[in-house]
Amino acid sequence: MIKAVIFDMDGTLVDTERLGIKAWKAGAAELGLAIDEALIHQFIGRTLPDVMDILDEHYGSHETTEAVYVRHKEIRDEMVKTELELKAGAAECLDELLAAGYHVGLATSSRLVTAERNLKMVGLFDKFETVTCGEDVVHGKPDPEMYLLACERAGFAPEECAVVEDSRNGCVSGITAGCHVFAVPDIVPLPQDVVDGCEAVLDTLFDLAAAVKAVR
Repeated sequence: MIKAVIFDMDGTLVDTERLGIKAWKAGAAELGLAIDEALIHQFIGRTLPDVMDILDEHYGSHETTEAVYVRHKEIRDEMVKTELELKAGAAECLDELLAAGYHVGLATSSRLVTAERNLKMVGLFDKFETVTCGEDVVHGKPDPEMYLLACERAGFAPEECAVVEDSRNGCVSGITAGCHVFAVPDIVPLPQDVVDGCEAVLDTLFDLAAAVKAVR
């Protein structure tokens, strides 16, 4: 029986991935550099150190990586102020799960300062009873460390926890941790092997509470 529901943030609760793609492209272009969208897709669900490692390998220069990252972040932070939107059903499903007595947690690869800023802007941050962020783990998604820690903080065994994710990396992290994984794909379609490992793949978060309650 599921007792806790642990949510990813980016691309799951808030529509930040599209803003990130625009910001990475704009930041690189300002520096006279190219950045392929397929490369940006590799960042989804990853911690910042993982992203920087990917960029270091791509550009062959940590100085270039730092410059692109800094400019992208400046652009993204400005975009978030006016363009950040909730994913469909996000607020409604959180309220429904809390009303039904489920523990609701957050497990995001973003840093706490970013998660708090973004979720407070859309009125969701105070709904989470436990929060696990990128700086809390050594190994980011798809490693299971983040969800194992999130389950521990929630006070439940992984088999008593549901994970809600949009990306391959996040789903693999939850599946490997031994949780029930509910996927709501965002930008990048999930590969079939990941779909097969999920409890359910949903179109929107409006369908989540009913799907969680159906698991016995």
